[in-house]
Amino acid sequence: MPIAIILILVAAVAIFFLVTYNSLTKDKNRIELAEVELRKYEEAGDPKDIDNAKKYYNAVLRDYNNKVESFPTSLVANMFNFPKMHTEEFDEGL
Repeated sequence: MPIAIILILVAAVAIFFLVTYNSLTKDKNRIELAEVELRKYEEAGDPKDIDNAKKYYNAVLRDYNNKVESFPTSLVANMFNFPKMHTEEFDEGL
C-alpha cells in the first residue's frame, strides 16, 4: 500500500510540474505576441490602439511576473530558468 501512495504522490508532482511549465511557456509566448502587436500599432500610429496595446502588454507581463514570484509556481520557474521580466513604463496619456 505505501508504494501506491508514493506513486500517486510522484505522479501528482510530475503533473504539477508539467502543467506549471506549460503555463509559464504560454505566458512567455503571450508576452512575445503582445510585444509584436505593440510594435505593429506603434508603426501604424493610432494613439488609441497604441495605448490599448501598451496596457495589454503590461497586463500580460504582470500576470507572468506574479506566477514567477508566487509559490509553488516559483519553484518551477527557478528550476527551468523563467526569469522575472520588467514591465515597460509607458506614458498613459497619449
